[in-house]
Amino acid sequence: MLAFIGFIVVTQIRQEWLIKRTLRIPSTRLDELAFVLREQERTRAALEAQVVELRGRMQDYERAAAEGRSAAAKLNRQLQEMRVLAGLTPLEGPGVVVELNDSTRAPRPGEDPNKTILHYTDIHAVVSELWAAGAEAVAINGERVVSSTGINCVGTTILCNTKRLAPPYLITSVGDAKKMLDFLRRPGGSLELLTSFDFPVKVTSRARVDVPAYRGTFRFDHTTAGGQE
Repeated sequence: MLAFIGFIVVTQIRQEWLIKRTLRIPSTRLDELAFVLREQERTRAALEAQVVELRGRMQDYERAAAEGRSAAAKLNRQLQEMRVLAGLTPLEGPGVVVELNDSTRAPRPGEDPNKTILHYTDIHAVVSELWAAGAEAVAINGERVVSSTGINCVGTTILCNTKRLAPPYLITSVGDAKKMLDFLRRPGGSLELLTSFDFPVKVTSRARVDVPAYRGTFRFDHTTAGGQE
């Protein structure tokens, strides 16, 4: 037993001597260094846990940012669709062009001269039929027809979006050309009625029709939010 205890003591003395010789650290500071090492290990463990937490937060932020971009893209698409419906975006595509002009027939004796010129009701009828046939956009002599557009007569000219328009009237529309042509050429339609009164009417379908954006301003005297009174 005494030999064993002596062996342990000698071994400890040798280790302390080896540490002192190799690290040049007094044996009295070994306990202090061991304490510092344990504290550093605890600090490192805490930092590693914090890194894991921060990585988790970063993933949450990235996910939220991706969802935000997706929501923003959806809102942007809806905005663009609303701009198209409001007429604020120029459109191009297949469509139909209708050309109307005053009658070339001279008024008969005693006949009202107004019967040989186009009126706003004639233009309005053609535009309404184009909408009914599925037109996506309509313009009259380059003036985009929107929800607030008014078509009226001012003397021998027609007022559209506060702009005076004179014949010939070129009505352009974007949409299903065949469907619009069939509807415009149907018996009893507005074009057949104009033709019967000797008004020159020309209707053509085109692979590409350009309809400009609405250039005016919107003014509403009374507006309410949807679903509210």
